[in-house]
Parts: sequence; C-alpha cells; structure tokens
Amino acid sequence: MTIHGLHHLVLLVDDLPDGETYYRELFDMEVLFREGVRGDKPGTLPPDMDWDEAREAGITPTMAFLGRDDFTLAVAAETASFADGRVDHIALAVDDDSFEAISERAEAAGLEVERTAPHHRLFTDRYGLEWELNARSRPPGRAFETFDV
Repeated sequence: MTIHGLHHLVLLVDDLPDGETYYRELFDMEVLFREGVRGDKPGTLPPDMDWDEAREAGITPTMAFLGRDDFTLAVAAETASFADGRVDHIALAVDDDSFEAISERAEAAGLEVERTAPHHRLFTDRYGLEWELNARSRPPGRAFETFDV
C-alpha cells in the first residue's frame, strides 16, 4: 500500500462564496469546479458560472473544489449533508518558496504565524482551523528534538 499524500480535504464554512474566496486567495489556488443542488438533484455548475448566477438559476451552493499543484481543497457549506466532525489541524507539505509565500499571505490576512522550527509554521485561520506548513519532504519528520530523559 502506498499513500502519496493528501488527496483532498473538505472544510465546512458558514458562507460558501466567502470561504471559497478566502482559501483561494490565502493559498493562491484556482477554482477547479463548483457543486450545488437544484430541487433534490445535486450537480456541477458550468465552468463559467459564479455563485450569484447559480442562485439566480435556482441552484443552492454546496461545495467548491480548489486546486494548486497536487493539492485539492474542497470548501463546503455547513448546511451540506455531511456528517459532523472536527479537524484538529491540516498539515501541508510545501517547498521553501511556498512556505514563505503562504506565511506572508497569512500574516497579510491578519493571522498570527507561529514559527515553531525552521521548517515548520502554524497558524489558525478565521474559521478556527489550524494549518501547519511543513517544508520537510514527506513523510513527516520530527519537528522537535528528542527529550533527554
């Protein structure tokens, strides 16, 4: 069995269009596709349709898939039919340039970035999710020295 990394992650937000914009800008991602429900039927929005146009067409926004490089992040409306759950933190494997760029974007968004080690940073976004940036290659290595006991 081989696990190559995170396939995608679904985050629940209270305002889907705002959440989509927030995460797209924070991580410099592109919208891959959007999903919604019209009546009882789920579906994918046409590529050129935004959320306002979807609502005008009677479509309730449920999820947006964002992508960058090999990472996919899905942002879903809290009212979507997902089981309740809690995410402790999300760890992203990043290169050195992205490590700095995301840290700078987080700080520019008013977030406090904790520098815990040269290759490791943490921040909590405005939705209360903790993000870890790890500039070491996968699999995760130890972030701290071993205790002398």
